[in-house]
Amino acid sequence: MNVIITGASAGIGRALAVTFAHKGHPILAVARRGERLAALSEEMAEKGAARVHCLAMDITAPGAPQILYEEAIRTFGKVHVLINNAGMSPYQEFHELSYCHLCQILALNVLALTELCYLFMPHMLAHGEPSRVVNMGSVGAYAPLPRFPVYTGSKHYLRVFTNLLAYEYRKTNIRVSAIHPGGVKTEFPALAGQRIKPFAQYAMMTPEQLAEIAYPAILKGKRVIVPGTLYKAAALMGKLFPFPWAIRVTEFVYDLSMDQVPPTYP
Repeated sequence: MNVIITGASAGIGRALAVTFAHKGHPILAVARRGERLAALSEEMAEKGAARVHCLAMDITAPGAPQILYEEAIRTFGKVHVLINNAGMSPYQEFHELSYCHLCQILALNVLALTELCYLFMPHMLAHGEPSRVVNMGSVGAYAPLPRFPVYTGSKHYLRVFTNLLAYEYRKTNIRVSAIHPGGVKTEFPALAGQRIKPFAQYAMMTPEQLAEIAYPAILKGKRVIVPGTLYKAAALMGKLFPFPWAIRVTEFVYDLSMDQVPPTYP
């Protein structure tokens, strides 16, 4: 199966690329930081994994999803797995959020993801071979996350959108999944403006652990993938607790486990 992964230069995206490549799947790794993609490709080649092709681009740029689609078809001929992993958000209340970051969150977490599904799913239907579409969500798709109002909203959109795609395409060759992780030891917290306290880091999962859990679930076409018992509990709380209770619990946990610092997104 030929695989596309956005946001593949670091964190969860990179870990998924490594896992899929080691399992023999050719990869088209997409991210803005081309030098990191090149290093990933060289590392996989040295380890005898499947080839990792690199495409350095900002998928929120005008016309970028179409360019990515055309490059993927040129590279592979057939695409079987699309993993919409790229995402971002500063850890700030709504009034603190810059208009630039507001637009970036929606462009990356919602618009680019939706357009890539729109482009690749007809292609997958046309070739008729087993295919997978995977959208990277968050426990925030279930539980309200303080100081992440637009991010949490974007992940609620992703959860509902993914569930409906899974239903609409249930009788086809395409299976649609969403991965909903909680805290993961990536660069995301520092970029967002979160300083995780040492004790809280013990409860966080590594991106490699997440990728190993997600890989078989993706191939099985599991609709909802929530890795880890702690994150399953957080998602369940979000579904069962009334909003005033849920937001107070998550706010207490956030205030206990991290400090707010300035985000480092450009």
